Amino acid sequence: MISVWCRALAAALLLVPAAQADTLTYAVTDESWAPYWIVEEQRVSGILHEFMQALDERLPEQLQPSHPLPPLRTQKLLREGQLQIECCVSRSWRSDAEQAEVSVWTIAVLDAEEMLIFAPGRSFPYQRLEDLRGRSIATVRGYGYAGSDYFQRNDGADALALIYRVAQGRSEAGILDRLEWRYLRHVESQLQAPSWQVEEGPIIHRSQLRMRLHRDLLGRREAFDAAIRSLQQDGTLTRIVARYAPQPYVAGQGEIR
Repeated sequence: MISVWCRALAAALLLVPAAQADTLTYAVTDESWAPYWIVEEQRVSGILHEFMQALDERLPEQLQPSHPLPPLRTQKLLREGQLQIECCVSRSWRSDAEQAEVSVWTIAVLDAEEMLIFAPGRSFPYQRLEDLRGRSIATVRGYGYAGSDYFQRNDGADALALIYRVAQGRSEAGILDRLEWRYLRHVESQLQAPSWQVEEGPIIHRSQLRMRLHRDLLGRREAFDAAIRSLQQDGTLTRIVARYAPQPYVAGQGEIR
């Protein structure tokens, strides 16, 4: 009787699709980071969403998204190995010991650049973060910023509030992700109004966004790197970025700290 049961169990296991063992789940948070991740209820889009779909076609594993979850929850699940991939973050954002010990990093996918914006005609000289000392800088509540020890934060609810505050002269400048700015100009018609006009300033910080793999995938890192390079070199990534933000900026040199 036991041998019959064992044969039945073995037969059932053979019915499980082979692809199931080769399915890797990547983290999707419920917080939008436009245009990188755009989450509207359960609908997900954005540059990194499309990048992951394109990457799925270049790898033998099936890459599937998680349900949108709180960021801390996705980090916990990756630490525990229940999620295998996080796309795409800076190493400095996951530097605490618990995250670092389970992390394997790919090559850079693209760069996130933070730039200054000014009201028209009201820019000031900038060479380094120390030049922001004592100035009132428009920021988004809850976000971290390089150089924040030097300047006075003027927090708003989101990027649009930040832009309006600068345009109205309520802050000396604002700090905004360059692709986010180009995306907003592309989708928000109100930014064409005179009362919303601002000027682009210099880049003040750059973060290389990489895929973070769980350490169990160490042996697959080279395959991921090769797939990322192919998406960069054949123009696929540039075309994805261009759909969300005109004049795309794709991976450059080192990370400015």
